[in-house]
Amino acid sequence: MVAKPPAAMEAGIAGPLVLVDISGYTTFVAETELTHSQILVAELLDAVLQSLGAHLEVSRLEGDAVFFVGSSTGPELMGWFDETYLAFHRRLRKVVAERAVNCPCQACVRAPTLTVKVIAHHGHYSRFRVGQVEQLHGTDVIVLHRLAKNHVPSHEYILATAALLERLLPEQAADFVRLEEVVADLGALSVGYRDFAPLRALLH
Repeated sequence: MVAKPPAAMEAGIAGPLVLVDISGYTTFVAETELTHSQILVAELLDAVLQSLGAHLEVSRLEGDAVFFVGSSTGPELMGWFDETYLAFHRRLRKVVAERAVNCPCQACVRAPTLTVKVIAHHGHYSRFRVGQVEQLHGTDVIVLHRLAKNHVPSHEYILATAALLERLLPEQAADFVRLEEVVADLGALSVGYRDFAPLRALLH
């Protein structure tokens, strides 16, 4: 039975909707040993949860991604996203270093090819429950997930919608390359992306 949401929820909650996705996951899982790939992915998702979960609410795990929501969209998000990228790669390097000596399996060998991308949007969502499972509902939830498939010429980046970019500091927004993404059933959306690659220098 679907529970009717409280009246306060029906109008929707405004805030950030964020999807943190492991880039390279599909190929990694398809071409490596299941047991070790599962262990590695669990470690990396835990790093994401520990980092960004300190600031935003975890809505749900989605296989190779974590869906977060919040109640306030502001400039602090960019620092949190950068911290999460670094936390992901520090955990990856730690796990690979621990396993490299004793495990020559393809999962451990190919793990360094994994990285992370962040899809971020400011919008509205509501909550409802089906049994014991809470779900988020709304067009903006769909927008976020549709943008996971995009034309950004990188595999590690922040992709943010115009609705989120306008809530950043001008100098933060200026770091984003602007483009349009055509989203099925929703039309063309104005977005921008910032490559995470320059942060790799902080990992050395």
